[in-house]
Amino acid sequence: MYRLKSVFLLTFFLSYGFSNESKDYEIVTVVSSVPKAYTETVIVVDKIDKDLLDKTQPKNLSSLFREILAIDTSSNGGLGQLSSVFTRGSNSNHTLVKINGIKINPSTAGGASIYNLDTDLISNIEIGYGPLSAIHGSSAIGGVIDISTKPIENQTQSAIGINVGPDNFEKKLLKINYKLDDVGFLNIAASRADTDGFPVLSNSTLDLGYTNNTLISNFQVDSDLAEFDVSSWLAEGTIEYLVFGTPVSQDYKNYANGIKIRDSIEDAFFYNLNLNKSKDLIQQNDLNFLGQIDVTNTERDFIEFMLSNFSFIKNSNQFILGIDMENEDVDYASYGTKYREIIKTKSFFTAMNLNLSKGSLTTSLRNSDHDRYGTNLSWNLELLREFNQNWRIGLSNSSSFRSPVSSELYGFGGNTNLKPEINKSTEINIKRIKKNSNLNLSLFRNNLTNLIDFDYQNYVLKNISEASNKGIEIRYRMNTESWDLAILLRSQDPKDNNGNQLLRRSKRSGSLTLSRDLYGFLGTINLSSFGKRRDFGDIELPAYSLVNLSFTKELNKKTKISFKLENMLDKEYYTAATSNAFYMSQGRSIWFKLHYDLGR
Repeated sequence: MYRLKSVFLLTFFLSYGFSNESKDYEIVTVVSSVPKAYTETVIVVDKIDKDLLDKTQPKNLSSLFREILAIDTSSNGGLGQLSSVFTRGSNSNHTLVKINGIKINPSTAGGASIYNLDTDLISNIEIGYGPLSAIHGSSAIGGVIDISTKPIENQTQSAIGINVGPDNFEKKLLKINYKLDDVGFLNIAASRADTDGFPVLSNSTLDLGYTNNTLISNFQVDSDLAEFDVSSWLAEGTIEYLVFGTPVSQDYKNYANGIKIRDSIEDAFFYNLNLNKSKDLIQQNDLNFLGQIDVTNTERDFIEFMLSNFSFIKNSNQFILGIDMENEDVDYASYGTKYREIIKTKSFFTAMNLNLSKGSLTTSLRNSDHDRYGTNLSWNLELLREFNQNWRIGLSNSSSFRSPVSSELYGFGGNTNLKPEINKSTEINIKRIKKNSNLNLSLFRNNLTNLIDFDYQNYVLKNISEASNKGIEIRYRMNTESWDLAILLRSQDPKDNNGNQLLRRSKRSGSLTLSRDLYGFLGTINLSSFGKRRDFGDIELPAYSLVNLSFTKELNKKTKISFKLENMLDKEYYTAATSNAFYMSQGRSIWFKLHYDLGR
């Protein structure tokens, strides 16, 4: 960690040698209902584009977040095993995950199935930190991860790919993009991945395999009637894992399908209509102790209608009004506990951005009506002040919530009187934007109340816990013609109301990613480091640091090869444990990719 700090200080001072011209940054949407340029955001947002994905070649999302963004993640073993993400020290179910803007978090225990997402079919990721329920609704209490599978460039082309790696890992890919004159674009991509896996526990010798079949599609049409954007994501397969040392398996199926329609009405205003449906299905292949097959299935229908660009309002693109309705149908059967419930939520929301003489003021409000616990008001208030062309400071104050999910209301120990969990946060964000570099310093404080925990005296879930986190994050990015450098340092203090460090969350973490052209190869080195953590049963998870190397080479206009040396120093590290063993992580390994362009 001290080495990472030294590198940061060195590159920070070197950056002053570059031009002071401001650079135009991309529009981001994950931290605001009103789309903004990155330079105008107050709440911290990280963006991982296709270029960075190609440079770092992540095998899955957990390793990507850990290596590039120094985010604490946990995994119950290798590919396909249960994984969790802890953004800014929040709980694993406090981060909302979206695919093409469609929520995929289940209404049962745990977070979204990020371990079933194929990173080779992802084009862009935005990660927003802190309370964001005023923009995204329930579950966005600690942050939001919005993943896009839509191609950046609408060009006709097709390609195939083959990936191989350790433990007999093999993946095949096919991508087809087709431009329909000037009115439409179609993208279809598919992949199949298989691996024998490795022993997931330190006291086991059993290899546990994983299969994944993924299909995505995107269809965009700009017609006289309206603009249409249709997207689809499907992942299904089988995961082998251990239950009390016994090997079992489960089949899974996840999908997120949606359509977005946008048009203007008599030039008076624009409307956006979003319709989507998602599914999270897990079916066990082995009988439980009662001789039954366990199944958990969440099906969600969602509709959103939003108005913006009112012609009679000055700066009309900075004001929106909207309503959304969510319908969750949950079928649950686990270890003898069964229920079938439908939960409905309706929300009204608004957002407004006021341009000030040297900055802006942005407000976002959402009133949500949950048919079990009632109403909840969430908000984001952001003030941005520009000092000059390069320096700006932002202040935000937010309140967010997570509705109790169906398994907490009706599952084992369920309690229909549960209230939503609440997170209130204050953040100060200082940015320096230059042509070739940018620096971001953020200080934050979160206070979580009404946390749902198990009351072992009455054997029922109650809102009896609290937690807090305060910290500082430093982000630095420098980009020149020959190399690209990204540094992230985080110091935080995630603790419960008794002062104990929250499980699986470190107090110190950092990452450094450096890319450079080397004799026709694009080389990338990544260093990441995490402090010690604790797990259930007060088991200590030691601190660890990792080094990864990746290289990419274009053999000709159609053929590109890549390989990654993961965990180059062959460190033995753990992100989760049981009472008598550690969950194993990937040792030193080589991953190879071949990409061939079939032409246009």
